[in-house]
Amino acid sequence: MSTPIRALPLLALLLCAVLLPAPVAAQTAYYFPDAAEADFDPAIPTPEAFLGYPVGSHYTRHDRIVDYLRELARLSDRVHVEDTGRSYEERPLLAVLVTSPGNHARREQLRAAHATLADPAAPDVDPAQVPVVVGLYYSVHGNETSSGEAMLLTAYYLAASRAPEVQRWLDAAIVLIDPAQNPDGRDRAANWHNAWKSNPPVADPLDKEHVEPFPMGRTNHYFTDLNRDWLAITQRETRPKIALFHQWLPNVQIDFHEMGAASTYYFEPSPSSMHSPLLPQASYDFNVTLARYHAQALDGLGSLYYTKENFDNFSPVYGSTYPDFHGGVGVTVEQGSSRGLVQDTAGGPLEFRFTIRNQLAVGLATIRGAVAEHAGLFALQKNFFRSALAQGRRHGSAAFVFGDEHDASLSRQLLDLLLLHRIEVHALAHETTIDGRRFVPGSAWVVPSAQPQFRLVHSIFEDTPEVKESVYGSTSYAIAPAYGLQFAALRRLPATAGRVTALPEAVAGVAGGQARYAYAVDWRDAGAARVLAALLARDIRVRAAFQPFTARAGGGDMAFSYGTLVVPVAGQPLDAAALHAAVDAAAREAGVVAHALTTGQSIAGVDLGSDSIRPLRAPKIALVMGQGVNATEIGSTWFALSERVGWPATRLDPSQLARVPLGQYTSIVLAGGNYGDWSEATVKALRAWIEAGGSLVTFGSASQWAIEKKLADGLAEPTPKDAADTGRADFGARRDTLAEDRISGNLVSADADISHPLAFGVPRRDIVVNKETDVVLPAAKDRFSTVVRIDDAPRVNGFLSARNRARLPGAPWAVVAATGQGSVVLFADDPAHRKYWHGTERLLLNALFLSDQLVPSGRR
Repeated sequence: MSTPIRALPLLALLLCAVLLPAPVAAQTAYYFPDAAEADFDPAIPTPEAFLGYPVGSHYTRHDRIVDYLRELARLSDRVHVEDTGRSYEERPLLAVLVTSPGNHARREQLRAAHATLADPAAPDVDPAQVPVVVGLYYSVHGNETSSGEAMLLTAYYLAASRAPEVQRWLDAAIVLIDPAQNPDGRDRAANWHNAWKSNPPVADPLDKEHVEPFPMGRTNHYFTDLNRDWLAITQRETRPKIALFHQWLPNVQIDFHEMGAASTYYFEPSPSSMHSPLLPQASYDFNVTLARYHAQALDGLGSLYYTKENFDNFSPVYGSTYPDFHGGVGVTVEQGSSRGLVQDTAGGPLEFRFTIRNQLAVGLATIRGAVAEHAGLFALQKNFFRSALAQGRRHGSAAFVFGDEHDASLSRQLLDLLLLHRIEVHALAHETTIDGRRFVPGSAWVVPSAQPQFRLVHSIFEDTPEVKESVYGSTSYAIAPAYGLQFAALRRLPATAGRVTALPEAVAGVAGGQARYAYAVDWRDAGAARVLAALLARDIRVRAAFQPFTARAGGGDMAFSYGTLVVPVAGQPLDAAALHAAVDAAAREAGVVAHALTTGQSIAGVDLGSDSIRPLRAPKIALVMGQGVNATEIGSTWFALSERVGWPATRLDPSQLARVPLGQYTSIVLAGGNYGDWSEATVKALRAWIEAGGSLVTFGSASQWAIEKKLADGLAEPTPKDAADTGRADFGARRDTLAEDRISGNLVSADADISHPLAFGVPRRDIVVNKETDVVLPAAKDRFSTVVRIDDAPRVNGFLSARNRARLPGAPWAVVAATGQGSVVLFADDPAHRKYWHGTERLLLNALFLSDQLVPSGRR
């Protein structure tokens, strides 16, 4: 690990801070060893002077970070602070721009000039006239806390330093600081560490200060790993960050992280095996150039570090690779974490303030390097977009068309995503059918390949480029297949009806006026679940179609598929006019169309009074959250219910399951995790609840656990895992060999029984699933209950070892096991993976809202 700091005990440091004649002296003594007190503007308060404690002696809450940055902006003409949004817990999101006063005075003019670097047709930009843009992005993982404290010192140094070098930096650069990408998670971690700190600090790694409980501070409010949300943009915190990125297109962007306490410091370049073939080699070569400045900074401190061994530059989902896909130099840096004020390690005590100093030094070295390499960075970005346009022109597909007339909500959601990424999109001019898939103007759009954003277009619509070995993160990240929305590649650019620059207003509400007989909402529209939730919340009676039908609607004859919601006018708690208003309001709020039906007699298929049009109950859902549970997985379900559907779910701690009345819940969701220490009383309580009619929904390792505990009946014998390889292997190859067997996220083709209630709304039988674990489910003995099955010769996008690939063909992925009067719904992997796998998230929502309809009616 890095050279341990054997400094004065914390108490002595605190005493020093009190006795020194000025806070600046204490600040410069450790964090700015090459600076003198006179080098700083005394009108600018140090973080220590403002906060009332030395940086590194206490974890700074987000509100105090915000207060300090606003104070810098008030006192310094170098600092400008913008509010860009709010987190889910209503903490402010900020952008801090630091540059010379002269640059601030013409900031918009400089931004516009810099933006032309992304225009292949625009002339080259003169680096002598336009500043380089440096992005410093902190605290994306909330419990990787050294970076947030380092940010305070970085902002102070840039605002207060009188050094000639800093003056040159501010003239030649605009420094864009995101002080906390994840303020909710940061405060969760800061509050934990502050609550358990001692005087003197306890260095024992087993002390509570160093051991955060579930869900820890890594993720945001909904347990989302925001570092993996740059491409999917599912979270409130990500949207303004992406908007700001595209305003400034940083030439260099550093994403500050932490790793285990036993490690030292990592910065790029990354291994060449973890590079994307989509990107030009020049992008990766510049990592080598910038690394010289990082090495020089850490050499000056005597801090240990390493490069080129791990972490990838492969996927645009990360904050350190998204810039690479825009002609910038993105860099991940990782500091061994003290996870508290000080922690014992094999190399000696690791102090919080030492980790902060390393992050500070690397941040300032990044600015130094960007200014020194100004011209090269501009040439890199300009050439990047020129080569992207040329690459798009050569691509085998001239364009991609996407959109489904039956799923306006998801079609618009993908359009919105493309526009957020500044991808060129055009309206489809004429109806077209490709491979049996119909695309209709108004609900379908065209994305040309020949555009500066081609590499991001490829990332969203095409298979991820093939890799020969495992990479650090997901090896398949394509968005369009994961959405489950129909799209197709086109060899020629079709006729279009103009470029789309803003999301068109949704067509929503009741079509056909006040219904005389019933309303119908197509369940194929992803927004239909929100309509159902709104109606059930008002005790409005809703039914679902278990067979397709064609009905007479106000706008003409309409064909409806499996799962269509039917809201009869008769027998409701509201009169006809109030019911119409309620359905119209729910549909408008969800952005979908509800159709007014004039009669219960269908033109084709079942009539509306058929036993195949079944009443739905309002679900009472519990999500198990607590120690041992995979937070990101259960967070995806929580987010789907809370933000997408608007339906409440009770969060139960695992310790409650054996002693609370489970009978009040229709469904309990158990995400992947480690449940080996659950008591027999808990297992017995769950079994009794399922047999009495409850529905347990499990993912991945939780599915394995449920099978092992015999909670699920009616399953074939589980497929045994391959025997462990006990052959001889070289110890030096251990890390790489084990990495080969790690499953890092793969897109795998499968077949879905769309006539089964679990798959209602899935538009076609061919579906893709995410494979993130090595879990292989047994089939159901009832041949009608293996709902999703991986293809016999599956298409696999991503890296899978030969052993793991051999276990996939024909493997069940989603199974319903009837157990007593209830059921266990087993998913091999998280169906709502990272909150953008909408194609399989539908199955999860069906499992919860149709839980009493998942097994044959004779079982109930």
